[in-house]
Amino acid sequence: MIRRIAVFLVLAITALSVAASAASQKNTKTFTGTLTCLACDLKKLEGTNSECEAYGHRHSLRLDNGKYVNFLENDHSEALLKGGGRHNTRIQVTGIYDSKSHTIDVHDYVIDGIQTVWCEKHGQMDICGDTKSGESKN
Repeated sequence: MIRRIAVFLVLAITALSVAASAASQKNTKTFTGTLTCLACDLKKLEGTNSECEAYGHRHSLRLDNGKYVNFLENDHSEALLKGGGRHNTRIQVTGIYDSKSHTIDVHDYVIDGIQTVWCEKHGQMDICGDTKSGESKN
C-alpha cells in the first residue's frame, strides 16, 4: 500500500513538472521582422500626431505581415527600444510573448547573424556568448 502511494506521488510530481515546463516553454516565441520606430511608421497615416523627433524614438518589431510586437521595457530591451542606430534593420527576437498585449520580454536577439544575450559577467545585454562575433568572452 505504501509502495503504491509512493509510486503514485512520484508519477504525480513528474507529471506536474512536465506540465509546468511545457507551460513555460509554450509562451517562448521567436519573431523575425524589422526593428522600427512605431511613431515614424505611423507618420504615414494622415492625421497622426506622431512626434518621435520631439519625444524620442521608441522602437518595436514590425513583422512581415505588418503587425507589431512591442518590447517589454527592462534592461534586456533597453538597446532595442532606443534603436541603437539600427532603424529598419532585420532582426530576430526570442523571449516570453504575451499575445494579449503583443509584447515580448526579450531573452535574446540576432542582428546580422550575431546573437546578443544577457551577460551576467557584464550585467547587460551583449555579445559575450556569441562565438561568431569574434569578441572575447573575458
